[in-house]
Parts: sequence; structure tokens; C-alpha cells
Amino acid sequence: MLVGSFLSGYAFWLLLGLALLISEFFVPGVVAVFFGIGALAVGLLTLAGVIESLPVQLLWFALISLVALFGLRRHCTRWLKGMVGGQAQQDLDSAGLLDQRVTVLTDFVDGVGDVLLNGAKWDAEASEPLRAGDTAWVTGFSGIVLRVSSRPGSSRAQ
Repeated sequence: MLVGSFLSGYAFWLLLGLALLISEFFVPGVVAVFFGIGALAVGLLTLAGVIESLPVQLLWFALISLVALFGLRRHCTRWLKGMVGGQAQQDLDSAGLLDQRVTVLTDFVDGVGDVLLNGAKWDAEASEPLRAGDTAWVTGFSGIVLRVSSRPGSSRAQ
């Protein structure tokens, strides 16, 4: 009987809610937090005496959790994981790629070729013709593709 009253008591729901919120720090996926919100809400509703029986508590937990998950996840994902939009490209250069000197490995055909940077071959794009053996500078990047130019310092103008 003690286990049944604990499972339907507000303490269980509040502890479950806190555990789910804390678990989001260890296994991030922006999912557990919404079930934590549902558990905390049911715990507070149970504490206030609004709901009492375990089946009703489970129903409210499921409803609140799913509404929070599907209604708020898209908005909260950006907030919890962060965004990079609106930042200058210089701020995004945590790898230190911008303004690095590269050696052109292959002639650029239709603006696409290969370059050598720090001993590694990279795919690259350029808006000007570059030939194998030329020296170029990194002006930007998109994923793992470098944008290069024959003029140093042109990333400042972008």
C-alpha cells in the first residue's frame, strides 16, 4: 500500500520531473525536458489536490508531456542548442581557417578544385581561375568546402 500511495503522490511526480530535467544535461536531445515538465505539472496539480487518482495523474502526465513536446520543442531547440545566425563570419571561425594560405593542387574547373591546407587536401570553390601550384587564401567556408581567392585578406570584405 505504501508503494501505491508513493506512486500516486505528489513527491513521486516532483522527483520524477526533477530527474528528467537533470537527465537532459547528461543525455541531451531536448526530449526529456518536456516529460519533466509534464511530471512537475502533475506533481503540482496533485499537491494542490486538483487530481488524486493514479489513472488521472497518468492521463494528465501524458497529455501535458505530449503537448509540451510537440508544441514547444521546435521553439526550445534553438534556445537550448543555440543558433549561429546573425553572427559575423569572423565569429564563426573557431577552426582558424579564414585568411590561411593554401596551395592549389588541381586546376579549378567551373570554380571547383582542390587545395592543400596544413597538409590536408580540401575541396574548394573560387570565383576566379586558379591553377595547380598557385597560392591562394581562404576567404570563407561552407561545411567542409573552402572558398578561396588569389588575393589575401579578401575575407574581411565579405
